[in-house]
Amino acid sequence: MRFIRNILALIGLIAVVGIVYGYQKFGSDIEALGHFDPEFQSTYMGMWKTLKETGNSADATVWVVPLEEGVSPEDAEEAMKIIANDLNIMSVGEQPLSEQVALQTGEDQRFLKIFQYCDPATAMKMVEHTDAFAAYLPCRIAMVEGKDGQFRLYSLNMDLMIHGGAELPPELKSEALRIKETSQKIMSSGASGDFF
Repeated sequence: MRFIRNILALIGLIAVVGIVYGYQKFGSDIEALGHFDPEFQSTYMGMWKTLKETGNSADATVWVVPLEEGVSPEDAEEAMKIIANDLNIMSVGEQPLSEQVALQTGEDQRFLKIFQYCDPATAMKMVEHTDAFAAYLPCRIAMVEGKDGQFRLYSLNMDLMIHGGAELPPELKSEALRIKETSQKIMSSGASGDFF
């Protein structure tokens, strides 16, 4: 009986030492996590799943939506312009990169065009929160002709900006979620060619 009691005491001592060591080593990290956005973990887990599948960090940090069958790049572009206007988000630029490279090289290129959208008031609120958010501006959607011939729309996954760290102030988070929803509507509209 004494032997069993000594073994249990030893196990208890090892557990206490382990807890103390763990807290000293990781305590501040665990405390910091308590201030993060409630969707912090699922955001990074989603990125990790894609990274594990593809091995590519770019794939893990974007949304991708293929154009539906029968939707031409011109249809997608027109639908995106109309829905962006309806949603009161400004089109602030287009970069027809494949056309530019074709002019420079004299060789045909796969289609690649970047569309830029911005809500200036929300953009300023984001930068007021932290200057680093300026790197996420404006919202960009790229239309790419894949090597397989399929056209797809790509955009930066805004979840990392919204949920990837300390929780944003409520009003700012609400604005960021609205912009996320707007960007996704523009992409889905472009992919379907439907702007209703």
